[in-house]
Amino acid sequence: MNRVCRYLTASLAAVALVALSGCGGGGGGGDSIAGIGGTGKTISGAITGFGSIYVNGVEHFLDSASIEIDDTIASENELRIGMVVTLDSEVSGVTGTASAVTYDHAVEGPVTAIMNGADGLIRTFSVLGVDVSIDATGTVFDDSTPGFSFDSIANNDVVSISGFFDGNGVLNASYIDIEGIYPGFSQVEVKGIVSNAGGGAGLGDNFTVNGIIVTILAGADLSDIPGMLVTNGMFVEVKGSLVSANQIEASVVEIESEDIGEDGDEINLEGLVSGFSGNLGSFLVAGQPVDASSASFEPSNLQLENGLKVEVEGRISGSTLIADEVEARSGEIKVHATVNSIAVTNASNNEGSITLNLAGDTLLIVTDSQTTFEDETGVDTSPPLKLNEINSGDFLELSGFLNGATVSGSEIHRKLPDDIILQGPVDSVVSGSSITVLGVTFSTDGGTQFEGSDDNPLPGGSATFYSVDRTGDRIKIKDDQPGDGIADEIDLED
Repeated sequence: MNRVCRYLTASLAAVALVALSGCGGGGGGGDSIAGIGGTGKTISGAITGFGSIYVNGVEHFLDSASIEIDDTIASENELRIGMVVTLDSEVSGVTGTASAVTYDHAVEGPVTAIMNGADGLIRTFSVLGVDVSIDATGTVFDDSTPGFSFDSIANNDVVSISGFFDGNGVLNASYIDIEGIYPGFSQVEVKGIVSNAGGGAGLGDNFTVNGIIVTILAGADLSDIPGMLVTNGMFVEVKGSLVSANQIEASVVEIESEDIGEDGDEINLEGLVSGFSGNLGSFLVAGQPVDASSASFEPSNLQLENGLKVEVEGRISGSTLIADEVEARSGEIKVHATVNSIAVTNASNNEGSITLNLAGDTLLIVTDSQTTFEDETGVDTSPPLKLNEINSGDFLELSGFLNGATVSGSEIHRKLPDDIILQGPVDSVVSGSSITVLGVTFSTDGGTQFEGSDDNPLPGGSATFYSVDRTGDRIKIKDDQPGDGIADEIDLED
């Protein structure tokens, strides 16, 4: 079984940690970040490319690997960009030979209570009691169903999701696929901690997971459950049919493993930071306890914070991953803009750069084997999209992170032209006149709207915005199409 289940267990633990401790939310250099190398045996992260399979910046050859998807033997062509997988692989430099690849949905079921974020870049909803967040530039939508996209997803869509849980138990989706529409399609899967099982639940009995009542069918498969009796506190995966909004008839109940590795195992792990309160010696990544007090960081000035996506490499000691290296894998940089030019240095693993046009200035984005690409225009005939298939004039929506003074791209989506957006730290401000972010300058005028971090109009508007030093503040600039270099909206993001 896939260790993606650990994210949910750990997120619940992280929530408890935050409640108890009041928690809130540094090496190498260079323009292009590849994955951490080594001879790692257990690797967990999202698929970023094919030609074998790229996970955590390493190309893993699958010629002799067993592949399992949702507890079923599968083939390489069933794997998708964005799926969070676990591999057993012998790694040397930037290549590895995998012996096993495992993937399992974090959750599968109908979408409910869908809501749009104020900035239009995030949408949230619930699936069988699991809170989910999708990102216009960070979530890959399976392209096997025409028209299924960030904009089209709706209540009652039955979806299967993979991703990373944050410290609040929210599943940040990296991959999502639509299976059907409820109630016409009712097959579901959910993971969680058992409650309300009384002295133990067997065939014909009930228990609860994530607030969902589970009825174990008379012919259900409980072979993975000790004594075929589900008990309170077990972390399980339930498969079955949704018979009402809050009740599943289970055909299979399995115990989910919570271990990423055993004492002494070398681990390469991608996930979100949680439970961080300033102590590098004690925090969580994808729910795994990490000690990075002696680790090197990339970029060297990396500041850990809750919700940051990182890649960690090290060795398990007891139940803690003692990190040798920690790399940023995402950040708060978002850019929606038109391509000026591209430069490809290694087409096979998407190494190169993209130069974007913004407000008459340009912004360079560096890409590598960790960068995911997706086409949402219908132009790409052989998905996934690759760097060398992007053309001058294409409109891209991307997210990334700062590596020194360079922006490294994490997720890149080719879309139809829309508003120009630039989100990042402020370089400088000319009071009442202009603002520069990541070297790109936008003018402001009487029509520019200013909003606070609560997405409400900033009291005092431009006067309040310009009344303090904004250098280093993270803001989002929106320039309505066709972009004229004058900011239509400026939002404080911190």
